[in-house]
Amino acid sequence: MENAIHSRRNRKLRWVVLLLGALAAITVTIASCGMYAAHKVRDVLVASGYSESWEEGVDGETVADISYGENDWNCLDAYFPRDLEPEKSRSAFVYVHGGAWVGGSRGDMRAFARRMTKQGYVAASVEYMLYKEGRTSSFYTIFAVLDEIDAALAKLKEVAAERGIELDRVALGGDSAGGHIISLYAYSRGKTAPIPVVFIAPRVAPIDNHVDAWAPVLKPGDIGKLVQAMNRSGAISAEQMKNPDEKTEELIDACSPLTFLTAENAIPTVSAYGGKDPLVGTKHCAKLKARFQELGAKGIDEASPDDSILFDCVEFPHSGHMLERDPGCALKFHALVLKYAERYLNDASARVSSSLP
Repeated sequence: MENAIHSRRNRKLRWVVLLLGALAAITVTIASCGMYAAHKVRDVLVASGYSESWEEGVDGETVADISYGENDWNCLDAYFPRDLEPEKSRSAFVYVHGGAWVGGSRGDMRAFARRMTKQGYVAASVEYMLYKEGRTSSFYTIFAVLDEIDAALAKLKEVAAERGIELDRVALGGDSAGGHIISLYAYSRGKTAPIPVVFIAPRVAPIDNHVDAWAPVLKPGDIGKLVQAMNRSGAISAEQMKNPDEKTEELIDACSPLTFLTAENAIPTVSAYGGKDPLVGTKHCAKLKARFQELGAKGIDEASPDDSILFDCVEFPHSGHMLERDPGCALKFHALVLKYAERYLNDASARVSSSLP
């Protein structure tokens, strides 16, 4: 009898051990998958440029949460090099985040700003008004956002001046919706901005809001809602988008950077697009390239000192919206940005304006 009881206990014990072992294996597997997923996310962020090492006080100084307006989102973070070189003492890089015009934050572009600060430039990342149903939807327009970029640049100039830095030129960078905003801003008002825009570096930027630019990513009705929100206009139907009348055409043009890209308004541009981008399709890239070609633009490597319309585009053939699968293209894009900076931001005659203690 005792042997039978002992045998049953042993069987139960074996089942408990097996169950615990299975649970442990499942836990390890889930943890491993989580670690693997986190590792893959890290890889994507690094490959996409959203990661940059930074030692405060060594790589530069961060001045965070600078208010440039009356709303809680009107904030920017500024980054100052520890030792500001004379030829870079009058220029800045300013970054505008993406997020489909409804999300994202200035922290998303922190790595880009820090990267350029480590190259010796003043930099900043800007927060701006997002479209939020019930919060900002009653007064949101894309033009109000452009006004905020105006105010942010004016504030950055003021903050820099307090440090003895007289900014008189700026380069703008932005991804996705941020790329759209900086392109629209630069081509429509960049030359008269509080700090004149001398070149832009948009990545995966929507450049045109006509139906053919977004197809097949967005349906005509969805593009109509986008154009309606940006203009705070009446409803725009799918049919109106497919066959726009004069009024609808005006609304589409008003929020399309391509409209303002003329010989008179052109700002030197170095852009990037993903060949497999499921969000901003390759037609935006094709339209931007075609317009600059019409304007007779030259790439920076072939341009003479007298050429004023410069354009380069790096296409990431294997990458999606994050530009995550073409490391060689990422290096090429960064190198081009530095070449544009050398041409348009550096000034050997500029005085030494500031250095941090």
